Amino acid sequence: MRIFAAVIVATAFAQDKDKPAEKEKIELPTSAADLERGKKLFLGSCTYCHGPTGDGGKGADLARAELVRAKTDGDLVRIIEVGIPGTEMPGAWHMVRREVLQTAAFVRTLGKVEAKAVPGDPQNGKALYAKHGCATCHTIKESNTYAGGLMGPDLSSIGLRRNATHLRESLVKPSASVPDYFLHTKVTLKSGKTIEGRRTQEDTFSIVVRDFNGSNHSLKKTDVKDIKKDRTGSPMPAFDKLSASDLDNLVAYLVSLKEPL
Repeated sequence: MRIFAAVIVATAFAQDKDKPAEKEKIELPTSAADLERGKKLFLGSCTYCHGPTGDGGKGADLARAELVRAKTDGDLVRIIEVGIPGTEMPGAWHMVRREVLQTAAFVRTLGKVEAKAVPGDPQNGKALYAKHGCATCHTIKESNTYAGGLMGPDLSSIGLRRNATHLRESLVKPSASVPDYFLHTKVTLKSGKTIEGRRTQEDTFSIVVRDFNGSNHSLKKTDVKDIKKDRTGSPMPAFDKLSASDLDNLVAYLVSLKEPL
């Protein structure tokens, strides 16, 4: 009987293990005091990337009714707590759980702010994008197909991740904000060979550099003599010679790129 009972318990455990884990049910605080505290936490920790009103910049635009990565309050709380791996979004290790909930509650209020219209014609901007060869470096997803180069950031969802002001600045002065994982990097090996391009990955023991031909080089640091990272420059050309209307159109096109992540 004991063996039979043990089998039943083990079977039940295995079945529970196979069930998908339920997402944590979150109830965000809604009192005026909690929202005010959440606003202070947001202004102190999040505005550098997301802007004081949450409409984006270096970080994603949070001033929208639905956040692609945080459709539920549980998703939003989890992102604030642990960040988003593979992106520049860190976890809020310095906040206790109550503060994370308060910050999330304030972020939800940002979606109730009416979005400002962006000047410019997206269709004309699309023509300018093609004319100036932006697809040589950047990828865009259209009709479930990715097209373009691999040297620059994927722009398929750039309209969800950056606001118009940040995009305009990136076009006029590309070096103003270079993503950490797109640093222009030059690696000199002990053999004397040099590899130049953008850094895609790096840890204590290795570094991966994608050269200007699109080839990836995975290198052990024991084989490396020197690594130079240019944090002040960008291989992207400046579009500061565009007319005001053309710049508006190009920004409008980029803002319109909102392929779901």
